[in-house]
Parts: sequence; structure tokens; C-alpha cells
Amino acid sequence: MKYRDNPRLRLIAGDIRNPKELEEIVSGQVFDSIVNLAAIPGLERCRKEPENAILTNVYGAYNLLEVAREYDINKIIFVSSAAVYGKPVEVPVTEKHPLGPLNLYGVTKLAGERIVHSYHVDHNLTTVILRLGNVYGVGVYTYWETVIPKFVKCALEGLPLTVYGTGEQGRDFIHVLDAVQAIRLASEARDSAVADEIFNVSGGKAASVNSIVELVRKYVGKSLKVERLPMRKGEPYILNFEISIAKIKNTLRFTPLWDVEKGIAQLVDYQRTGK
Repeated sequence: MKYRDNPRLRLIAGDIRNPKELEEIVSGQVFDSIVNLAAIPGLERCRKEPENAILTNVYGAYNLLEVAREYDINKIIFVSSAAVYGKPVEVPVTEKHPLGPLNLYGVTKLAGERIVHSYHVDHNLTTVILRLGNVYGVGVYTYWETVIPKFVKCALEGLPLTVYGTGEQGRDFIHVLDAVQAIRLASEARDSAVADEIFNVSGGKAASVNSIVELVRKYVGKSLKVERLPMRKGEPYILNFEISIAKIKNTLRFTPLWDVEKGIAQLVDYQRTGK
């Protein structure tokens, strides 16, 4: 069932950068929680749109928290990113790992986290931070310029797959449906169990860019051309970037249901059939 066919759902288009629009949406309504997914995502887009990234990822987070405070919406879930960690000093990376983002996207997400935490301290809001790995899967993420959807799209169109560096660098991926699962669990959890908590969210196993190339080749079913370029500025070269999901497993009983191979197979099929 599509959301348009569900009588329990209502879509309202607005701009998180506009406080008046947010107030118009929440006034007169009853909310159990708000999930902040609004962001200018990724290294490249934030580099190209720095002002928009800051206004959306940082100022937008502030706007949403102010509206929540003013209209007594107690629980706020802020969707952040593993980009806040930067280059890890140890793996797997736990929530207590030092923070050192290497690009503007990570910086804006960390700034958003700090603002969220301050509203818990100053206004006693129940705030939860989810640090997601690289999100992919059917839906909005199919046209993002992230590695898995981009590789699938290029492979099906007969275009070369661009690999930066050797391709041995590791990524920790999370399927969009598992990301939704984590958000749902955080939304439904008792306030006392999640207030001011931070949780990593990923598929639980790192994969190299080269391994993604091979899986795309397997499910597209034809030879692929790979174009190798130097590493991009602000993108860490890490052989095994893996974030620990022990905390969210133990606290919220989160269990990822999608591994990278299953997710790529689904995405290839969707791109081919539209179903």
C-alpha cells in the first residue's frame, strides 16, 4: 500500500527552515513524537551547497526543537550520521568513540546533535539521536548519489562505475527498511529508556567498495567497466569502517533484516521492473 492510499497518513509539504510553516503544521494537532529526517545529505552536495546545508541541517534542527518545546511535543528523534566520527581510532566504532567529522556534512550533523542535546538539558525534552551508516534501498534513496544506488543505476545504463582510491575502503551500510525499523523502535520505546541516548544504526557488517562492484556485477549479470579516480577531499580512506550496533540491539531489540547482497538484488530488480 502506498502512503497516498492509507487513510491514516497525511502528507504536508513544507520547509524546515521556515519556523512559521512548522508552527502552522503542529498547531491544533496532537503529536506523540517528531522524527527529524530533513537534511542536505552527503559530502558532495554539502560542499556544493554549504549555506543550504547549514540552514537545513543546523538551523532547521533548531526550528523543529523550538516548535516542539512551544507546543509541548515531548519526544524528538534526530536522524544523524556516522559521519560525525570521522576517521576512527578503533573499530567497531561505538557511541562513545571520539567525534571528529572530516567534511561539512559531518560537521552539520554534529552541530545538530549538540543542539538536540541542549534541548534535553535545558527544556527536558526526550531527545534521541540515531547515527546511521550509509543508507540505501528502494524509495527516495534510489536516486541519491550514494554508492549503491549510483552503481546499480550506472550498471543498468551501461555506464562506468566510478571508484575512488583502491576500492578497498570499507563502508557500513544500512537498508532503508532497517533504518525505518530503528526509527519505529525509538519512537515506541519508553521515554526513560531512550531520553538523551545515542544509537548507532547499521547493517552490522562493513563492506568494501570493491565488494559492492562485484555484487552489482552479479545481479546485473553483465561485464562492467570500472573507472578509478583519486580519493575525494574530506572522504576518509578506511579499510574497515564498521560501527557497533550492540547498544541498539540490547536496548531496543533492533535486528537488521537486510544484508548488502539482499539489498542490491532488490534494488536491481526494482530498477528493472519498477516493482
